[in-house]
Amino acid sequence: MQPHSDLLDAVDKALAWIEWALWLGVGAGTIMTVIGFIRVAIGNSTSDTHLIHRGRMTLGKGLVLGVGAGIVSGLVRWQAGDSGSQHPPQKGPTTGGGVGEGLLRWGGVGLGVLALGALGGWGVWRLCGRRTAKRRRWAALVREHDAVATAYGDYLSDVLEWLDRPTLNDVAVPQTAGLVEALAAADDARLSEDVDRYQRTVAALSTAWKAADDHARKTGLRHLEPAERRMVEQARKLLTTALDSSGSEHERRGAYTKARDLLDGILVVPPKAIEVLETQHRLALAPKKA
Repeated sequence: MQPHSDLLDAVDKALAWIEWALWLGVGAGTIMTVIGFIRVAIGNSTSDTHLIHRGRMTLGKGLVLGVGAGIVSGLVRWQAGDSGSQHPPQKGPTTGGGVGEGLLRWGGVGLGVLALGALGGWGVWRLCGRRTAKRRRWAALVREHDAVATAYGDYLSDVLEWLDRPTLNDVAVPQTAGLVEALAAADDARLSEDVDRYQRTVAALSTAWKAADDHARKTGLRHLEPAERRMVEQARKLLTTALDSSGSEHERRGAYTKARDLLDGILVVPPKAIEVLETQHRLALAPKKA
């Protein structure tokens, strides 16, 4: 019976080594899973799609390695226990049973922790991913909203741009009225946290801006009478002189005053444009005498 006992001892030792190797695989899988989560999180925060892809690959490999090694280890112990039960117990000390049972017990606990951690991490990652996607979507809408608001503000601040397409400042024009309403709606939606509502209003704003700007460019000064167009064109030349910093202050102020007189009763200069002319270019009109 001694050769048979030696064979069983050798098998037990081999199984113990196999189990150690398998649980090392479980540990390696756990580490890879954690690294994968970290890579995906960093990739999401930096918008690095390559890093996100690598993190997902590492995450998947870690889960396969960890869970697979744990399952194989359990199968090995089950098979070993089934085979050992077919032989009567041998007298004398055993060499691998206690270690194998401990490995199986704590290995099972470790596998359960790995599975729970993987599921929890996956849930957290999905939640963070949704929040990140929402933040990016909101930021993109803010940029689009600001682009239109800035473009319209620049137009209203530039008197020469305004004279090229004055109907863009005339709320009596349906396209311009629609633009002003769309700006107000987008500003109001921006104060909320409803990203769907904000998206709808920003999309409507972009459409309204394009429609109003295109209409104003096509119209130009054609909506004015011929005599009024000539006066506006003369006023534009005077304003160009007024904005020329190489001219004398007296000459520039005189040109600005004449331009305002020509435009009076024809077009209403935007308040922002007047502010820029009179503050940045120091062209404030002298107060009229009573």
